[in-house]
Amino acid sequence: MITLITTYFEDPYRLRDYIENQFNEKYFSELIVVDDGSPRQPAEAIVRQYPDKNIRLFRVKDDIGFNSHGARNLAMKHVETEWAYMTDIDRDGIGRFAPVMDRYVRSAYPNEYFNTLLGNRQITHNDYCVRTESWWKSGGYDEEFVNWHFGDRIFVDRLNLYLTPITIPVIIKATRGARKWVESDIGITVYPDDETVIHPKYSKERKTELIDAVGWRNDNPKLWVRDNIINFEWEQVI
Repeated sequence: MITLITTYFEDPYRLRDYIENQFNEKYFSELIVVDDGSPRQPAEAIVRQYPDKNIRLFRVKDDIGFNSHGARNLAMKHVETEWAYMTDIDRDGIGRFAPVMDRYVRSAYPNEYFNTLLGNRQITHNDYCVRTESWWKSGGYDEEFVNWHFGDRIFVDRLNLYLTPITIPVIIKATRGARKWVESDIGITVYPDDETVIHPKYSKERKTELIDAVGWRNDNPKLWVRDNIINFEWEQVI
């Protein structure tokens, strides 16, 4: 009933752990991995080590800098199950609580979707399980936010306008932890280490422009279903 989805960028150790320990095939029918243009350590070499597992791998052809919103849109375009569960690659504990998730989705009301708690007991905007049909009513993530993390929260706020979030009382861990956010004059988002993310600077005017555009879209639900997503070149690798 559930497809497991994660995005990947230059992190073979965590991808291997994710496949071996988080992808519980008894409860997740498939794992979709989207490699967000890794230039040095693409995901293909790792995924091909598991030919007996039901994994599909897609790759964004260019490293365009923090395109996880678009990568998630791409994954959802290929989901074939009733439900999809999105998580980041640095999550620990998903495989263990998969039976609990399965019980919740089997008894869900039509307007419900499910989120979880991180180790600090905060609800995360990056981890949730939703009906595929319900997800598409939102029109997908806003790819205007490429190179900027801010779009995750806006997207979940949009889901909450017409779906009811139910928090499953389990705790998962983020093995990478919270990263230090730095703005710089660099061209695209980069990750120099596990603790730091460096974003290009956005002027206040540009931030206001993006937020206003998405806010206007949220106030006009007929605009949620859009065709202007997947604004990048991609390929299916496996």
